[in-house]
Amino acid sequence: MLKIYICPECYNYRMVSRKPDAICLHCGERLEQCDFDYGVYINMTENERNEYRENYKKRMLAYGEKVLEVKSKETSEGTFL
Repeated sequence: MLKIYICPECYNYRMVSRKPDAICLHCGERLEQCDFDYGVYINMTENERNEYRENYKKRMLAYGEKVLEVKSKETSEGTFL
């Protein structure tokens, strides 16, 4: 069964059948599996695919900001061991 993956770096889709550690053909990043399978993907319109991509992009950017916030907080507080 084909699985749909998306790149967390350049947000391109890729269909993969047997590689759980698939790599983006555009930028070389490791891909993340989408929440839907091939059957759903082929029935999506281009607008639906773009909407999913944009929502994914927002989640990734929000996550990145949260990680930076936590790291900044840890740096400013310092660590005492």
